[in-house]
Amino acid sequence: MKPADAIVELSSLARGTRPASLDNSETETVLRIAMAMLLELSVANDRIDRLEREVASLRGVAVDTLKSASLDGAAMAERQAATDGLMARVLAGLTRQDGPRDE
Repeated sequence: MKPADAIVELSSLARGTRPASLDNSETETVLRIAMAMLLELSVANDRIDRLEREVASLRGVAVDTLKSASLDGAAMAERQAATDGLMARVLAGLTRQDGPRDE
């Protein structure tokens, strides 16, 4: 199993309230956010690489040419909505309820 596949599998199992596993709940929250970011980045990098290579091949251009292309207003708005969704998923760990908090 690839490391990225393991992360995806662990993420899919990590639903609902979990008991605390570290001594400090804030540390757990930061770890959850970091793991969510790692998962998001891993998936995004894979998709971006695949798409760039495919589009470059279909157009007969270099991948760098695609990266430097500008976007119109509608595309920029869609990109911002996607960024907002990413931030919501990554920061969801801040609102998640786990076992008893450290006092």
